[in-house]
Amino acid sequence: MNAEQIIQDWEKKKFKPVYWLEGEEPYYIDKLTKYAEDHLLPEDQVAFNLSVYYGKDAKVEEVINACRRYPMFHDLQVVLLKEAQQLRDLDKLESYINNPLVSTIFIVAHKEKKVDGRSKLAKILKGKAELLSTKKLYDNELPEWASNMIKSKGLDIQSKALQMLVVHIGNDLQRIENEIEKLSVNLNGRKQITEDDIEQFIGVS
Repeated sequence: MNAEQIIQDWEKKKFKPVYWLEGEEPYYIDKLTKYAEDHLLPEDQVAFNLSVYYGKDAKVEEVINACRRYPMFHDLQVVLLKEAQQLRDLDKLESYINNPLVSTIFIVAHKEKKVDGRSKLAKILKGKAELLSTKKLYDNELPEWASNMIKSKGLDIQSKALQMLVVHIGNDLQRIENEIEKLSVNLNGRKQITEDDIEQFIGVS
């Protein structure tokens, strides 16, 4: 299942107890964690039922205890573990992931690398979690990715302008999206992005 499919499930209120988001490409991991933080719970439930931890500062026991709590005034709670690659004793999450609470949506963002596929944790994740594994796009895949992003916003782009955009920014999907957003705001109703727009609004000459 890819990031878009997971979000589609979440929009339909179809949840799994554990989501493990890992790999070298942070764009999709960030997209999912931000969506989860902003949209999975009704606004009046966030203070009671959203817990956010960072791997560098958290202890694995407190993350597990949070997951094992029951929600307050609601049927679901969300526990987010960001930067999980920095969490000490990460493998201790095995016990919870192997037997999670259905009232907890536990989302783990494990950036930069994947869990060792030979480990017990990896085997448990394959059987018990919704696993999203990301990898960096090759440079020759970036123009198509950027073009699809532009089309999704109802815009078009000249081929030379697309090349200028991708070469200037490089392999940073979040920055490409941010610059496309900036372009869409500055087009003043026009639908096609030109070389002049790239030069004027992104600063490429």
